[in-house]
Amino acid sequence: MFASRVENELRKELESAGVRQGWLDAPGILAAVSGGGDSMALLSLLLRFFKGRVVAAHLEHGLRGEASIADAEFVREYCGRIGIECFVKHCDVAGEAKKGESAEMAGRRMRYEFFGGLMESVGLQYVATGHTADDTVETMLLNLFRGAGMLGLSGIRERRDGIVRPLINCFRKDLRTYLRESAIPWREDETNQENSYQRNKIRNQLIPWLRSNMNASVDRTLLGLAGELREKVASVGTRAMSLLRLVTRPHKTALAVWDTASARGLDRLSLLDIIREQGSRLDLPTLDRKRADELAGLILSSDRWRFQWAGDVEVCGSSDLTGWIHRRALTPPDAAELCLRLGEHASLRWGKWRINLDLRDLSDRRGCHNPGGKDPEWRALLPSSGEPTLVSLKSAGESDAKKHFLPWWDAFGRPFISWKCENFNGSWLPGVLSGMRVESSCAIIAYVFVEP
Repeated sequence: MFASRVENELRKELESAGVRQGWLDAPGILAAVSGGGDSMALLSLLLRFFKGRVVAAHLEHGLRGEASIADAEFVREYCGRIGIECFVKHCDVAGEAKKGESAEMAGRRMRYEFFGGLMESVGLQYVATGHTADDTVETMLLNLFRGAGMLGLSGIRERRDGIVRPLINCFRKDLRTYLRESAIPWREDETNQENSYQRNKIRNQLIPWLRSNMNASVDRTLLGLAGELREKVASVGTRAMSLLRLVTRPHKTALAVWDTASARGLDRLSLLDIIREQGSRLDLPTLDRKRADELAGLILSSDRWRFQWAGDVEVCGSSDLTGWIHRRALTPPDAAELCLRLGEHASLRWGKWRINLDLRDLSDRRGCHNPGGKDPEWRALLPSSGEPTLVSLKSAGESDAKKHFLPWWDAFGRPFISWKCENFNGSWLPGVLSGMRVESSCAIIAYVFVEP
């Protein structure tokens, strides 16, 4: 069959992207297929020009009612007709969004959770999305008006971990031409024409105006700028990654933790670079320049502060450690109390913690209850007389944090365990004391786990 000029150009772009992004010789690839023109072109081009296995995946997000369900059925039916594997998942993005998460953020999280799980289950290393050159231009302009720096103005990354974008240098008009020439159907999302959304205003109103009144090739001009900025961002990013490793400290439960003194030792521009790099690693929305500068100022000059990055993610600072945490970690669960008798086991959920307790005669060598064989974050022996022992659980609180040299933000959601029986009483703050001297014949064996 004769290949058209457009098809040949798209094939060259696809293969070039495959070499740059590292997936061209992979044994297979997962294609994210929404049913729209870009993703249907992606699926078709991969099937024609990629030698490995192609598997399709579609997440029906439930945001557009019957139209969303129809999209899912369209993708399922088309893949069945051409004989390729297709995985479809239905979810309720609006209902399943986490506290403080927008529908857009929740949808993106759920998509990549779905894709990530599928990649593991079907044994594929890459997931390909249908982002195009037009998406890059729109993202650049959107970020420009939001006040983003170089990273935001560099557009969309063509690869991030296992996520690749084979069509990132292809224009939407060429993909539509290819679809029509190849008689490949696609579905249009009617919300793309609603100019109540900022991206749609840029796509439907601003870019056409710029083409007509400023520069007919404004798309390619902006893509060239994005390419230059990506090179600069890559150079800055390499240095930022090295600096980020220097300031990062291990932590059991925070999303990320910095040594505050090390961060304060950097010049302000370097600090801004690693703030952006940290946000990128945590997959957070890019801060505009004003807010990034505000966060840098807090790190440099204050010993106790909170900064909301996005949704429920906050950055909290102390003179010792600066942490990226979920806001719920700052709200302590209710206190709890239970009574243990010799030989009894108790397991309770307290906030994000699972706490397993066994009151044992130490001559009994049986292990403490350990669900699924999972290694605990912390373990301790708490001395007891073997009599009924009252165990209390509460938030550590700031006074305990100060006493044990913890940052204030690490105290509220950390369990403080105290116990009392006839001859023994004491307290244990997991992560501060790894164990205790036991001079009794009995002890509470305590395992503390972090749960999702």
